[in-house]
Amino acid sequence: MTQHRLSTAKKIGFTLGDYASNIYWQSVSIFLLFFYTDAVGIPAATAGLIYMIASIVDALQDPIMGSIADRTRSRWGRYRPYILFGCVPLGLSFVLLYWRPPFFEGTALVLWMLFTHIVFRTAYTVVTIPYTSLNARLTDNSDERSTIAGWRMIFGVLAAMTIIYLTFPLVTRFGGSSATTGFTWAAAVFAIVATAIYPLVVRITREPPEAVGDEPRLSLAGYWRALAPNRAFWVLIAATVAAFVCSVALGKSVLYYFKYVLNDEPASRTALVGMSAIGLVSIPMWVWITKYIGKRNAWFAGTAIGIVLLTVFAVSDFGTPLVMTVWLLLWSLGTLGLSMTFWSMLPDTVEYGEWKTGERTESFIFGLFQFFLKVALGVGAGLFGWLLERVGYVANAQQSAETIAGIKDIMIWLPGAGFIVAGIAMIFYPIRKGTHEAIVEELAARRASAPPPGV
Repeated sequence: MTQHRLSTAKKIGFTLGDYASNIYWQSVSIFLLFFYTDAVGIPAATAGLIYMIASIVDALQDPIMGSIADRTRSRWGRYRPYILFGCVPLGLSFVLLYWRPPFFEGTALVLWMLFTHIVFRTAYTVVTIPYTSLNARLTDNSDERSTIAGWRMIFGVLAAMTIIYLTFPLVTRFGGSSATTGFTWAAAVFAIVATAIYPLVVRITREPPEAVGDEPRLSLAGYWRALAPNRAFWVLIAATVAAFVCSVALGKSVLYYFKYVLNDEPASRTALVGMSAIGLVSIPMWVWITKYIGKRNAWFAGTAIGIVLLTVFAVSDFGTPLVMTVWLLLWSLGTLGLSMTFWSMLPDTVEYGEWKTGERTESFIFGLFQFFLKVALGVGAGLFGWLLERVGYVANAQQSAETIAGIKDIMIWLPGAGFIVAGIAMIFYPIRKGTHEAIVEELAARRASAPPPGV
């Protein structure tokens, strides 16, 4: 039976897995495209295409992995076996992701980078879909889920700080004049750390025992039929995809903006570390705000803050690293609420769907959500790479005034459009403050009045 309340120790033990997962995710999100363009030497549009194709292939695997995990039964539970036995292949694939073979050039090199990216994404899916699906089984209390989402974000922030603070020093330490070699060894260090954490999560976290009659019943087609009426899930998908397919451009622009617009690449490290560190303040703030105004209203608040800050950026000239860093800190303070909120909303859509159809499809929901999220991030990265080349970007060269203006336009108009569409979509989200609690009570009453299996 799912627990309503969890101890702080259990919350930390579970969410520690987000530190390991984000070691990989933050590195890929922040540095991989830069590694492709400025270390390996792949053209920006091609690098973006690699990222987009791998993300879409990865996304196609997520709902399948979710349905497999949903139907798994073992003495370790549904999800923990994948975390335990998948962590080593995941670590090895991460090192491979950042290895540039000396014997490949041109098309062969591009195909190799695409291949290793897909291998890594597959290994990442096998571990992280079961891990995130555990979220819905640990507790059915909406406030507890907000707290868990907060802890997950905190560990994600700490992982981001680790990646940002240590990547370039490790690249320099191990690579010397060869950035590609340095990236490979840095990836190896990070993979060792992440791989060591997952078994701890498996040991600390216990899955609730399966309820009577909770055996897997649905085929893949059955999952889709059960999910179709789940309006809460589909609205959350629309809002999240709109926000992330566009806002990814801003995050990936930071390294390029500091290096080529502000001519101070080392300052980007300070800015990125600060953006992550501010999360340690903003995430508890957003957890508190969400409990008082509800998740839907918290989403609107984060969206409004993002639009206001983009407007300030559009009408101002941020000509120094300090001013740009301050703006990025404010951006993170205001918009991290979106990331925390959608992760706390997602488990609530599980009960909403069960309430509507009588079928509980948590792993499939988490898998399908990650499918759309990864497609959004992949399309966003591909779009960013294409636009970067369209505005005349040339790696490791002085950029023209038109290119510099183009980089700023990309950072403004894409996120702005995404935030507006996301805010409009969230108007139709059916779970208001108090709605989820009522749904959980009704589901409990249904289970209590249901006849025993076979009767």
